[in-house]
Amino acid sequence: MSTTETVLVIAVWVAVAVFVALRLGPILRRHQPAAVPPYANFTPPPAGARYLACDTTICGHLAIVHAPQPDGTWKCTRCGHIKGGQ
Repeated sequence: MSTTETVLVIAVWVAVAVFVALRLGPILRRHQPAAVPPYANFTPPPAGARYLACDTTICGHLAIVHAPQPDGTWKCTRCGHIKGGQ
């Protein structure tokens, strides 16, 4: 191959590469992850509250915030279940 032919072949390959990059650019950008959502707002539990295991399947027996009641019991802030004093 002569120098002129080599330059033409390289120019064609560069043109093809640029064309493919321009065509694939929008497709590849669509698959990028979305922006990170803002952090959740933290609300402190009520004064005197404790994390106790809730005895209901509504809360999945998980440790949920329980607020103190005047009679010494604890009320679940998620489902409203009353627990005896602990």
